[in-house]
Amino acid sequence: MTQTISMRRITSYQALWRPLENKGHFWFTYFDGDRERTHDLDADSFRTVMKVLDTDKPVFGDHTTAAVAVHSEPTDLKVGAWA
Repeated sequence: MTQTISMRRITSYQALWRPLENKGHFWFTYFDGDRERTHDLDADSFRTVMKVLDTDKPVFGDHTTAAVAVHSEPTDLKVGAWA
């Protein structure tokens, strides 16, 4: 079964880790004011989501899959193979 990811901009979040269960979840507050809970995540997944959320760049997420992404604004900086 393939699940569709619907990313929306996250303006704030809350994280809850339950050490006795070794699980945690997030509450994402989206740009439109909707507040939604993710499903429970294991320790590695929880840590990964925390790393992505810990950025100054705009963060996007989908509470149904707990998927998160960052978005960088375009710059004039040209580096790498495409410079």
